[in-house]
Amino acid sequence: MSSENAIEVSGLSKCYQVYEKPRDRLLQMLLGKSGKRFYREFWALRDVSFSIPKGQVYGILGKNGAGKSTLLQIICGTLAATRGEARVAGRVSALLELGSGFNPEFTGIENIYMNAQLLGLTRQEVDGKLDKIIAFADIGDHVHQPVKTYSSGMFARLAFSVAIHVDPDILIVDETLSVGDAWFQHKSMARMRKLMESGCTVLFVSHSIDAVRALCDYAIWIDGGVLKMQGNVTEVTNAYMNDVFVEHNRLILEASEDSIHNEPGGVAMAISSTTESVEFKDNGLTDFEESVDGSVLNVQAVQLLSADGQPIDRIEQRSDIVLVIDVKFHKALKNVSIGFLIKDQFGQDLTGESIFNTFRKGVEVHAGQLFRVKFRGTNMLRGGQSYSVAIRINQVSRWDRSDNVVIYADELAAVFDVLTDNDEPMWFKFKMPFKVECL
Repeated sequence: MSSENAIEVSGLSKCYQVYEKPRDRLLQMLLGKSGKRFYREFWALRDVSFSIPKGQVYGILGKNGAGKSTLLQIICGTLAATRGEARVAGRVSALLELGSGFNPEFTGIENIYMNAQLLGLTRQEVDGKLDKIIAFADIGDHVHQPVKTYSSGMFARLAFSVAIHVDPDILIVDETLSVGDAWFQHKSMARMRKLMESGCTVLFVSHSIDAVRALCDYAIWIDGGVLKMQGNVTEVTNAYMNDVFVEHNRLILEASEDSIHNEPGGVAMAISSTTESVEFKDNGLTDFEESVDGSVLNVQAVQLLSADGQPIDRIEQRSDIVLVIDVKFHKALKNVSIGFLIKDQFGQDLTGESIFNTFRKGVEVHAGQLFRVKFRGTNMLRGGQSYSVAIRINQVSRWDRSDNVVIYADELAAVFDVLTDNDEPMWFKFKMPFKVECL
């Protein structure tokens, strides 16, 4: 195995024996030595070969039943190959099936120790990481209860938290991040990005092309158990989507005309943000106490409001919304800019705005001042999914941002859902207004 590769797969094949009736299995055991078969062969994988260099992020694409999960199980060592082999270099942490490896009778704490030690940590190492694992999972006192009482979301939180805290060399994720609430999905994706930046090799399996394109540098396409394509993520996903569209169109032609209108809508909200106003409130304070954010400032509130000023976390398409950020400054500062970014659940930046972008200059604040900024916009993002709000507070005075200094950042300041509009479905990430002329 090359020292530059994290994973090497060569000539990998997996065959299953499929029995039509339970008695055929018994007959095979009794009479199989005579050469007679009472089963048919199903090849989940056929002669698959590829290598993945260390530190790369690969997406695995394929339809249901293509062989993706079989491939990952063999790489992880939980399934034996019929022919060929898969070699890995380093510690592998895998999330292949929600809650797999958890003993339902054990508590969350007991399962943390059991799973982390199975993944290669000593008990002393788990002792040192326990508080971080529990904090990231964020399931409260349930961590002391048997996991058989957990919801699927709680399973996902705990399993993911253990997997990322064992400091894996290779992380394998199979659709696990689609389970759980919106906050968990955004937080998990952000943590995965940190692992990638640290040099961890990642295999990411998803039916979401957006997710694969956002996270991965390269992609592998498995179709019918055969490696169909491998290479740059854009080229592979484009070819895969073209194949999906061809199949989709074939099914439409075979179906009745009414079936064309039965696909779910996926409409959206987006913030077409502009800074509405910058408001100053002087509470007369001259003394201040240190905040959890440090000695410079404390972000007191980040709120999404409807047009009539009501707090919201679910937004309709084309509705007006207001993002309000309240900051208490503990020190006098010049050239201050406050801004935000809207991100999808895969961490991609979609839109944003800031004081500096709007006015081409920052503002001056004094110690003890409560500062409020409002960003007013119109919902233009795709519905049926969640988004997160990241905020930044900078000091910057030059338009090329050469003197930019970030003094505060929160990647997950808020999370909100955009409601699907089935009357006007939208198939793209956000909607720009266009005038249409037919000549």
